[in-house]
Amino acid sequence: MKVNVESTGPLDARDIVFVHGAGGSAATWFMQLRGLSLAFRVHAIELNGHGRSPNRGIEDTRSAYLEDIHSVVAEMDQPILGGHSMGGALTQLYALEHPDSLSGIILIGTGARLRVSPAIFDLLENDFDGYVQALGEFMFDKNADPRMVEASMAEAKQCKPEIIGRDFKMCDEFDIMDAVGQISLPCLIIAGESDLMTPVKYSQYLSGQISSSRLAVIPDAGHAVMLEKPREVNDEIRRWAKEVLTRD
Repeated sequence: MKVNVESTGPLDARDIVFVHGAGGSAATWFMQLRGLSLAFRVHAIELNGHGRSPNRGIEDTRSAYLEDIHSVVAEMDQPILGGHSMGGALTQLYALEHPDSLSGIILIGTGARLRVSPAIFDLLENDFDGYVQALGEFMFDKNADPRMVEASMAEAKQCKPEIIGRDFKMCDEFDIMDAVGQISLPCLIIAGESDLMTPVKYSQYLSGQISSSRLAVIPDAGHAVMLEKPREVNDEIRRWAKEVLTRD
């Protein structure tokens, strides 16, 4: 199984592994690969069918993506695992299945349940350009840099509609509201204050259920908070991760 991973930072530093959201790639984490690499070894996984990872025929999307993550994490010594949106859902599932493999988890713009509007599936089937336009409108705070929005829309076009569709199908089926409280790992939860896709209440629910969690709500940021406010997000991750890894 070949999974592309973009990595940066000192080879002897502690590892942080990031997982992108639906239709995403390692580019999701460009500012974390750059901004956290002085203190940590930072990795951005590209799940199969995304970025440079070849698509393999899969029937169970959830299991296949968890296998992708495990193929990377299993080679490391208890890294921190973080994910955005769909990647956050996968991070929770992995934490429940392999708690001893991790030092902690980071959940960004995600929830314990992720329902997807039927309009998204309709756009993916019938109007891909319309889907990309909607992504630009709903992923970001109203004051986001237009150049960043345009770059993100261009990146979204690199993923095939059928791959994005299976991602959103997995999200739509994801619901661990009754199980998320079993996560015992240290957890950092980050939300954009103006997130329209996974509103702050989703993160507040996670914070209330996961006992060893810290919630950071970033002002003037939407669903793509790690791109919109990288300095604030990286500062939160850096402070929290150093505390968690010091306890080991």
